[in-house]
Amino acid sequence: MSTVYYQEIQHVVNQGLAELSEEQAKGRVPKNPVSETHFIVRWVTKAIKTHRFDRCVVKDLMGWQQEGRSKGTSAGLKVRFEHISALYGHVVPVESDVKKITQDDITALLTQFEEESWFVVTDHEISGKAKLFSDGDNSLVVCKAKLESVFSDGILAKPLTCYVRGNHNEFLEMTAKAGLLVHKKSDYKSIVKYHGEYQIWPENQSSELAELPLSFMPSVK
Repeated sequence: MSTVYYQEIQHVVNQGLAELSEEQAKGRVPKNPVSETHFIVRWVTKAIKTHRFDRCVVKDLMGWQQEGRSKGTSAGLKVRFEHISALYGHVVPVESDVKKITQDDITALLTQFEEESWFVVTDHEISGKAKLFSDGDNSLVVCKAKLESVFSDGILAKPLTCYVRGNHNEFLEMTAKAGLLVHKKSDYKSIVKYHGEYQIWPENQSSELAELPLSFMPSVK
């Protein structure tokens, strides 16, 4: 059975934070950003060398290693670990069963965006470059054909692409509240002019780290 990415990434960050806490409790690592960053970079490096975690998270580990070495404390690795742990622990806890995303879930989410005064477009097919006139409002576009083709027996079976303009963090907050992880493909350069491209994956099982809503960052709470 293949390893589920969202479970393994939680094992990584939760274990890293737990071992940092243990070392600090023993007085071996001072509680300051420099020492914490140094510990995490060494911890990540050792995890890579010993193949401690599944290969599905190797890209993340190597990225953190590079960031920690080049940016130092400005990489914010401890906060990043806490941020990831908070979001994933809320949406897809390690101990929970894999959740199937239904067509009703997506319909309810789109309705919620409309109720929050977003300009929601789901009745047009999108092929090639498209332009949307939303008068500057927050807007969410989903191709009609894609919306009809990504479900099988009412269950999301293929990634659903959403095009977003305006308050991107509000989009992330609302999807997280609905129990969905979203993955950014573009900030604003997509086939829908001025809109960023995001994807929602079946069972929240993408192989890459999801976008992190600000409310789940420890320093923001």
